[in-house]
This record gives sequence, C-alpha cells and structure tokens, in this order.
Amino acid sequence: MASTAWAVDLPGPLVSTDWLAEHQEEVLVLDVRNDDASFLESGHIIGAIPLDFRKARGSEDEGGVTLDSMNLPPEEFSALMQSVGLDQDEPVVLTHRGRGPDDVGYAAYVYWQLKYYGHDNVALLDGGTDRWIAEDREFWGEEEEPEPGDFVAAEADDAVHATTEDVKAMVDDPGQDVLDARFFSFYVGMDKRDTIPKAGHIPTAALFPFDGVFTADLTFRPTEQLDAAATAVGLAADRPVAAYCNTGHVSAISWFVLSELLGYQGASLYDGSMLAWAKHDLPTETALK
Repeated sequence: MASTAWAVDLPGPLVSTDWLAEHQEEVLVLDVRNDDASFLESGHIIGAIPLDFRKARGSEDEGGVTLDSMNLPPEEFSALMQSVGLDQDEPVVLTHRGRGPDDVGYAAYVYWQLKYYGHDNVALLDGGTDRWIAEDREFWGEEEEPEPGDFVAAEADDAVHATTEDVKAMVDDPGQDVLDARFFSFYVGMDKRDTIPKAGHIPTAALFPFDGVFTADLTFRPTEQLDAAATAVGLAADRPVAAYCNTGHVSAISWFVLSELLGYQGASLYDGSMLAWAKHDLPTETALK
C-alpha cells in the first residue's frame, strides 16, 4: 500500500497538551480506556475516538499453554484499528483517562502494539485526558463516530517482543537484563494477583516499578532522571532488556520509557509476563519462605 503524505509530523514519542491543542485537527486521537462508561461520563477531548482496551487483547497458545490478556494477531489488530478509524501511516496520538499510572499503561500497551505491527507514526499524550481537562481545554461527553480506516498490520517486529523462551535465555545470560515493573510487594512475594499461580519474581530480574516514572501530575519525569534511575537498578542501554509485570499491561510503560524515551535499542516487552512464566511452572524467587 502506498504511503500517504500527512500534513503534520509528530515531534516525538510524547506530545504535550499544548502541541495537541495546536495540531488537534491534523492527527487521530484515540482515547484508550478499560471501561465503557467513563469516556462519556467524565468527558473526553473533542474529536477523540474511544478505544476499549479489553478489545486489544486476546488468547494465545504458547508452547501448549493457553494464555489470556495477550497481544492480538495481525488480522484482529488490523480490524480493531480500522474500526477506530486509523489509516495507514496516519499520525495518531494515544491518550488515556489520566487518573492514575495504571491508565497510562492502557495507552502505552496500544502504542507498543502499533510499533510491533509497523506503525511508527504514533505518540502518547503526556498527562492524558485528565490533564487536558484540568487545563480548562474544551472537552465533551458525546459519542464520536469514526469513519472506518484502512490500517493493515505490517510484518511483526520481533525485536520489541519477548516470548517465554526468550526470557528463559535472558535469565541465563549475564549480558542481558530482565526488568520487573511491578510494585515491591509483588516482587518480593508478599502479594500476588489471584490469577497468577506463583508469587515472587523471575530470577535475576531488576525491580523498576512502573509508577516511579511519573511526576505528581502523571507526566513522565525528565529523561535524565529516568536514565539515572534505570542505571541505578543495573540496566544499561547497550544490553538487551525485557520488561514484564503480571500481564504485560503496566510493563508497557517501562518498555516505552526504555525504548522510546531513553533509546534502549534492545528493549522488548514480555507480553506473557508473570502469567505466562508461572503457567509454564518456571521458577520464581521470593523473600518469603
């Protein structure tokens, strides 16, 4: 399919509310949420199209183990993006409700999916929809009806995706890193989700909690702070690193920070995360006996 020359270039992986206010008519704005009601009830950016995060994930068989909450295959992802009006190569800004760090993960995961399937013309709105509204910018609560788009997923970029076999190899290789993006209590095994069969963390994983990358207003911290924090927990830009959480949702934030903001060329997202690791009955480390 021939590439379309679009009227605006995104300035980078993050755009500010000021930038979006100037270019709102030139980009597709997708508001990624995990519920049906809040898009209308709490308001949204005028012209933004709702994207139900639950539709962005499906089931997958990995080595005989059935996993839920996984990335969609290319045909299904293409259909989802077409349904929200995305055209091939079109500049798209992903926003989120912005009420907490979890919300950012919904948009960051779809960002990762788009990059995985070859759509590089994408950015996140720093601070999300809540910041937009807090700045007294125009918003409303009426439904937006998109025209179907013509997006078609390109060949998947496996460099940004880690499978369970990949992570097993990384655990055994001192030249590669694994990053646990969850809270401290999950990392040490004091807490776990009911859906995750095992407590603790993947052996050798460094702890770098996803919520620590934001300021109080839910914008990303300056890159020099993020770079220093990543270095402090033992990560390095010249080593491959796979980020994981429980199901790949919030670790997409960590992948975004490393890959898109800090330029780690070997950063990948372990989509299966602890759900896959534990279902494969692989070992975990925990501080609890």
